[in-house]
Amino acid sequence: MYKVLVANRDDYDTKGIEWLLKSSMPAWQVETAEDETEMIEKIESFQPNLLILELDMIDENSYGSFIKTIQIIRPDVIALTMEATFSQAKRAIDMGVADLILKPISADTLLKSARKIHRQAQLDGRFSKQKPKVKTEEGYQYQDLFLESTASAKSFVTIGVKPENPRELPKLYSFLKGYSFQKSIRSFILSDMVLLVTEQASFAWKEESIRFMRDWQETSAVLIAISIYTGREGNSTIRSHYLANRKLMELTFYAGFNQVIEGDSIPEWHSIDPFLTPDEQSIWIDFLNQSNIEGIKSWFHQEFLILADPYPDPGLIRIRLTSILAQIRRHMKTFRLSGENIEKEYLLLFQTILYSPLIYRIIKEMIRFISFIFETIRSDKKLKLDLADRILFFLETNYWDPTVSLEKAAEYADRNANYISSVLAKKCGKSFRELLNETRIRQSAKLLIESEMSIKEIAAVCGFSNQQYFNKVFSKIKGMPPNQFRKSMQKASV
Repeated sequence: MYKVLVANRDDYDTKGIEWLLKSSMPAWQVETAEDETEMIEKIESFQPNLLILELDMIDENSYGSFIKTIQIIRPDVIALTMEATFSQAKRAIDMGVADLILKPISADTLLKSARKIHRQAQLDGRFSKQKPKVKTEEGYQYQDLFLESTASAKSFVTIGVKPENPRELPKLYSFLKGYSFQKSIRSFILSDMVLLVTEQASFAWKEESIRFMRDWQETSAVLIAISIYTGREGNSTIRSHYLANRKLMELTFYAGFNQVIEGDSIPEWHSIDPFLTPDEQSIWIDFLNQSNIEGIKSWFHQEFLILADPYPDPGLIRIRLTSILAQIRRHMKTFRLSGENIEKEYLLLFQTILYSPLIYRIIKEMIRFISFIFETIRSDKKLKLDLADRILFFLETNYWDPTVSLEKAAEYADRNANYISSVLAKKCGKSFRELLNETRIRQSAKLLIESEMSIKEIAAVCGFSNQQYFNKVFSKIKGMPPNQFRKSMQKASV
């Protein structure tokens, strides 16, 4: 319980301050003193956390004993004065007051000052020992969260408090331990959240949680989410409540932080296929081959950012995103993208997909990484060493287009078509058409091994407008038709 003593000779002001604090902060215990003697007695007996004091109440003869008293009890002090003079300011500084407020008193200024001091005291844990505790006979222990025990005869509520940044968990826990809730609670710090347990009662826990969130936001920029699981009629265990509350908290994956989620039932997830379908694989191959970042953004938005209740299981969403990441990885290998920086970025994205608490943040990081890959491919100096390398790069990025031709390659390189043919023949020993077909067959062979797309679909996404011609070219280069190649690769992997 946070204790406040108001010491003021003006009875009207005293009652006004008392009413302001009790109406605005009902969990605070407020007492008053009308003269210096009563103030000293109540500082010693009441031992306030905050002393709101009229400076002129302290007589010069008793100033020394007053200072000794507050040095022992050590309350925070807000000083009130009628005189905006240097001497009064110096006196307040010598006393170590937290704030000096000029009369007539502004209710808003006084309340803001008191709340600020209260929040700092919470962070410092300076009155945590006075905080009410759940009775020991309730027997709530850490093991009850993980092991089934006898159902409680009393109904209770569990409240999860989770920071967006897990590194802020110790600070959040300390703030919770010192916070003046209006009902008794028991707190458990876990790996990613703090769980509060309290008796079920006709009490507005959502409003209390909103008040807590507002006070936390005035001390920290880190967003939090609060989940309140009330349960249904009938006895239940702490473990079942804890698991239900954690499930309720998972809704923040879609809805975000800075909110209070309340429910009496466990969310039901919508089932989805976590892997890309053959059609989706084809779409992604086109996106990547064409460096179509706008198309990728639109696809992500439709697939992941406009979901509604009932939501898909967040675990399946993460698997689906790793399936997309696999497509990106194949594209990176196609262009032989490697190096410490690229691998580091790739692994960071993989970790984000697995552990980020917010779907929109994962999508944001995926778009950023894909844009980085596209830019790296465009600016890779190794691809610009000579004319032949530039043409090979053109083939790697445009093989999917059925209309690709020597003339288009010449336009891209800003060279004569005949000159390009002679350069390729000299350096590669092959014609433009031969190199194009080899590139297309190399990509189609990967898809035959790594995807479930039909042969017709693979032929189309690799730039062949005719499946029979695709079969003919594939057989010539690989020594067997595509269906036989796929079966042989499947047998070899078993």
